Amino acid sequence: MITDALVSFIPIGSNVAITNVPVRSNVYDFLGSGVGTAPHNIIGNRTLAGADLGIGGIRPQFEVLVGTAFAGGTSLNVAYQAAPDLGTPTYQPGAWQTIMETGAILTANLTAAQILARFDFMPNFPANLNPRYLSLLFTPVGVFTGGTISSAPVTMVRDDQANKFASNNFSVR
Repeated sequence: MITDALVSFIPIGSNVAITNVPVRSNVYDFLGSGVGTAPHNIIGNRTLAGADLGIGGIRPQFEVLVGTAFAGGTSLNVAYQAAPDLGTPTYQPGAWQTIMETGAILTANLTAAQILARFDFMPNFPANLNPRYLSLLFTPVGVFTGGTISSAPVTMVRDDQANKFASNNFSVR
């Protein structure tokens, strides 16, 4: 898997608005050639490209960040989805299968600069899915009058201070 500035479900600073209809992020083609292009690197006798990126010792991660705070609406669900390649002649994503999702996140928690979701690349489900394409689906409940997703970048390591909300369990005198 190649990670660079182009490997992002939502590029940094994009500020994708969420209102009242489901919004799909960019489709990530792990072959790197993009939706609608034939794969050129299939080895063996397979006819369709596909793999499970959620296995192995080192798995990429991604996080979804809120840009501007959400207003209105009731909640938002973020689903991490995978789809197989339909193959020749279109090389389009097939039916999207949800691998993992956040569940309903209440509007009160959709504040500016908040980390909305953080996922590892999880093993495929069902196990024989073998997708070529990955994407995020944002499903609002109600009508949001404001609120954006600023980015959803892919990283090879968790790069935040994970202990910043931990209690100190000591005091200074």
